[in-house]
Amino acid sequence: MLNLKQREQKSNMGGQRPYLFFAFLLFVAAALFPYGLILTLSPKLYYLVNYTFGTQLAHIIGHYGLFVAMGGGILLLFPRLRRHAWLYFGLLLLLAFVQEFLQIATFKHYIPVFDEILDLTVDMLGAATVFYFLGHKEEIGD
Repeated sequence: MLNLKQREQKSNMGGQRPYLFFAFLLFVAAALFPYGLILTLSPKLYYLVNYTFGTQLAHIIGHYGLFVAMGGGILLLFPRLRRHAWLYFGLLLLLAFVQEFLQIATFKHYIPVFDEILDLTVDMLGAATVFYFLGHKEEIGD
């Protein structure tokens, strides 16, 4: 089994697998994109998204799953963040704020305080879950 230091050296992004980095950037851009803006422009998409994410529970599960996926991708692409929890959580909190800001700036045009706090809390819960399973354990062995 590889220890953490060997895994970091093996998974450096300096030319070995740059397509993973660009795929991850594309995923983050898609995740941060304010889909509510598209929904206001296209009635057909409104019915599809409303059918899929129409309830509050579905909205919460969507935020949680999105930040589990983003947090996992960040920890797998940048394993050094496993030893720097404050940097990992700071980055994901920044991404959560950017997502909420883009939603407010593009289509909400008001700040529903309870909804935004709930979204940020669920986002950080997803980030903490993936950090618990992928990030906090130190590898054994040299």
